[in-house]
Amino acid sequence: MIRSLRQLIVTWGALVLPLFVCAHNGEFLLAKLTLRADGACVLRVTVDTEANFNIPDRAQLAKAAENLFLLSAGKETTPLAKLAGEPAFFSETKLDPAAPTGHTAEELAKSYKLEVVEWTWTPESPKFVLRLPELSPHTVVLWLNDETKPRAKPRWIMMVAEDESPLIVAAEPFNPFGARIMTLCVGSMVCLAILFTGVGLYVRKRRRQQA
Repeated sequence: MIRSLRQLIVTWGALVLPLFVCAHNGEFLLAKLTLRADGACVLRVTVDTEANFNIPDRAQLAKAAENLFLLSAGKETTPLAKLAGEPAFFSETKLDPAAPTGHTAEELAKSYKLEVVEWTWTPESPKFVLRLPELSPHTVVLWLNDETKPRAKPRWIMMVAEDESPLIVAAEPFNPFGARIMTLCVGSMVCLAILFTGVGLYVRKRRRQQA
């Protein structure tokens, strides 16, 4: 069923998704990808260890995290764990109310045994896709939180083995050296303009005096 449904999902936020995951279902991994304004990316994956038989505890989550996602940019495909480095692990008890999975008020009020793994990195290329490996046993609901577009509705997609996300476009990373060079150039141009203006006024004054 999942395989046939995901064939219908061709863009972020397909209409069939809310109908399929309209309530808390612990077998799904919730993967929230935040695109920061400074170009950094934060991928936060949450698992309900009481409901997910593949990942019953943090030790299994740490093991699964090593090969959870692949990142493809251009012709290069690399395990995310290799690009993003060591992730952070922590526990939570409440579902994310911002998740676009239709959590009810009753579900949000309950406490759960949630384990979270989180990567933070700045991609070399701002354009990339995330993939699940060929033999991945996980079903992932990946959703996008773009901080450069705070009013936009979350875009999301359900993924199983071999699936890939639509193209993700992160913000261009801030380059302090480039900004410094730009500031120096603008400052130099302003100083030259003032200098030439002063010289021009001085020459005009001297000509008037000589006349």
